[in-house]
Amino acid sequence: MKYKYLFYIPLLAIVSCNKPEQKDKASASAIPKESVTLASVKPQVGKEISWKGLLNGKTPVFIHYQLDGNVIVGEITYLNTKNRLPITLLGTVDDDNNYRILEFEKSGNITGVITGKPADGDFKGSWFSPKTRKELVLNLVKKDTALISREIETKVEDLFGRYHYQYSEAGYQGDLEIKRLPDSKAVFGITSITGEPARNLAQIDDDTISLKTTDFTYKLADTDDCEFRVKFYKGFALVQHTQGVCSGQFGLNATIAGIYLKTK
Repeated sequence: MKYKYLFYIPLLAIVSCNKPEQKDKASASAIPKESVTLASVKPQVGKEISWKGLLNGKTPVFIHYQLDGNVIVGEITYLNTKNRLPITLLGTVDDDNNYRILEFEKSGNITGVITGKPADGDFKGSWFSPKTRKELVLNLVKKDTALISREIETKVEDLFGRYHYQYSEAGYQGDLEIKRLPDSKAVFGITSITGEPARNLAQIDDDTISLKTTDFTYKLADTDDCEFRVKFYKGFALVQHTQGVCSGQFGLNATIAGIYLKTK
């Protein structure tokens, strides 16, 4: 797979210093995070964690998810919609128990970013739209439900394909593709670009790896700290740095880290 992007040396910061402080905070929340470390915790078995409450004090929502180490997999349903169709939620928990959850369309487009820190009986946080740049207050109360966690682990033979994410047309975008080769080998590549106004590039050119499990660790040649782990789940992949953030290897603010939804 080959990707070609034309990008420019940024002359302006991603977020203008003339914008209000609240918008600066909201804009930053749309940037992919790469500092979360995978925890060696066994997957949760049994009932899922469920919450019900209001977005911006008026829109009723229902959220449920399971935890696999520090990975969050679940759904959100907007209860005031006609069909009440659930939307995929994927996210991570950091070392301080702060949640960052992405609302994915089937195309890989991210329509919402939920952040917050759940307590015993409530979840107070925010919901941010990458498209409109608006941030809304989210207040949830824990609910006792009988939802059973679905299988999220995948098999090696099922993980091959294309993965994608994008924070609206103007925001960060990333692509990951992995193809199967004989003798437990595979070829993969990753490309991502930053949001407007400066489209800067992070890219891992196609390379052949050994792949006998549903994850692998890769180190960029001729670097000391550019190493990352790719973990595949059923329907998505998580890319996280294991040493630093590959400083100096990619364009300004560009990163390969993130959650990629399987689209093909």
